[in-house]
Amino acid sequence: MGNCFKTEEEIYLLSEHVHPLDKGFELFRLNYRQNDWAEADRVADHILSMAERSYNSRQKWGDIVPLNQMLKHPLIFYFGYGYLAKSIIFQKQGLFNRAREFIAKYADLGWYENTTDEDIQEIERFKGFAVANGYAVDLLSGNKELLKEYHEFIQKNDEETLPGFITIFEAANINEWNIDEYYILDQLETFSSFEDLGNRVYYVKLLNQLAIYNINQQRYGIAINYILDYLQTAVTMDLYSENHCSFQSRC
Repeated sequence: MGNCFKTEEEIYLLSEHVHPLDKGFELFRLNYRQNDWAEADRVADHILSMAERSYNSRQKWGDIVPLNQMLKHPLIFYFGYGYLAKSIIFQKQGLFNRAREFIAKYADLGWYENTTDEDIQEIERFKGFAVANGYAVDLLSGNKELLKEYHEFIQKNDEETLPGFITIFEAANINEWNIDEYYILDQLETFSSFEDLGNRVYYVKLLNQLAIYNINQQRYGIAINYILDYLQTAVTMDLYSENHCSFQSRC
């Protein structure tokens, strides 16, 4: 007889009290973690379709939502997240021009009418994500001239520093750059001390990129040390139970 127990994630997705938009949000994060881009793309389209229907209904009839299915976020959030999700999918597939199209969409959500203070906060937040992810796409597509500017940007924005270094070394690995001047030994120790799960996942991803980078630079001993650190850190955490998905281009 099969195991009848369900995970918290399955219970959440099956609950009648969770709004379909929030279920879509969780489904996208699940498919992202599994690298299932075809399904992630369908979910992202569904989020945007549901958000548009809800917005049109709200414009016509007002804010009528069943009490057992209240949204976790302002409705504008799901437009921004849907566009961001699409940009991530195209970025991961190397379709950088398509990614830029959707970055432009969540960079400008000013068309949203009857905004509240909370809506305006979300609009501004997605503008910030668009700046960071625009840099990421340009670097990954080979624009090395932006490297110094991006490095200065992430150093001024604490939330962007760790994921930003992942982008820098991923871009170096994809484009076969030598970027030793951006090496981060002094900050790596700080990153290793982060205890929250989201940053631990970022830290593991950074170790992976650093290992690849040093292999590419033929520094095999250093690369092995990063691989060992990666394995040691990864075994202490269940990466697939990680429930944090960054609004950056990495989750």
